[in-house]
Amino acid sequence: MRRVKVSLPATVTNFGPGLNSLGLALGLRLSVEFTDRADEQLVVETAGEGAGRYAIGLRHPVLLGLIRIFQVFERAPVGLTLRIDNQIPLASGLGAEAAFLIAGVIGGNNLLDSPLKRDALLRFAAEVSRRPDHAVTAFFGGLTASRAAGDTLTYARLPVEPMQTVVIVPEIADYESAARAAVPDRVALADALDTLGALPLLLDALRRGDHTLLGAGLRDSLIAPARLAQIPGATDAIALAEANGASGVALCGAGPALLVFAPRDHRLVAEGMVAAFASQGVTARALLTAIDTQGIVLSAARSA
Repeated sequence: MRRVKVSLPATVTNFGPGLNSLGLALGLRLSVEFTDRADEQLVVETAGEGAGRYAIGLRHPVLLGLIRIFQVFERAPVGLTLRIDNQIPLASGLGAEAAFLIAGVIGGNNLLDSPLKRDALLRFAAEVSRRPDHAVTAFFGGLTASRAAGDTLTYARLPVEPMQTVVIVPEIADYESAARAAVPDRVALADALDTLGALPLLLDALRRGDHTLLGAGLRDSLIAPARLAQIPGATDAIALAEANGASGVALCGAGPALLVFAPRDHRLVAEGMVAAFASQGVTARALLTAIDTQGIVLSAARSA
């Protein structure tokens, strides 16, 4: 009997000034165990975040990723149990949806005796997930930079201090469509230059764990203001976080989750932000985690 276990981190991309370029891995993880069965059924068991979100069966994205890589090698996955345990909130800007597909691809590659080696596997996972930035960050962990242009994927691992963070996840109805519609088609040159100028500060702050630079380094004058306006209570929550010692706050991808950095008092910062959202009638929860530097963890075993 074979048992393959894949674990990969939450991934935040498009945060601060790192639009369409930077990715940061966090310690919230998705774990999927693939185990042989005596029959030919495909069984999916789910636990944790989003356990009831997807239909159990052939439409689950982990299984879709698995099927995609089996199809490439003209094989059919049969006789497997997939046990999914997810810590990554869905539809929040933390890469959960991409993580499901990527986990299926990686698990399937191992079940096929690893025909795709690391770089080819990464590129295939990026293609299947349609999120190359999330794929690169999940594979390597830490801080990454990537650029996808046509069939070309260029990426780099960047130095980062594994700082403690807070993730705030507010529940906002119909947020995705509102946030997408709010993004402006044109931006002022001054805003573009302001955002571009923040990028080197952010890279240095993350490299050295320098909280004095993070606030200026996370500045995004292009997209974040429009998206934050779609999150009731966000402005008050961010102001209170900074009053309680937070060094910087950014949207997790398109949101609505917020990524918060603070040198200390993380629980105080978290509780204050949740209370600020509650005062505006918005339910929010806080997750304390750190920057992940492991990336994907894969283990495999065989037994008689």
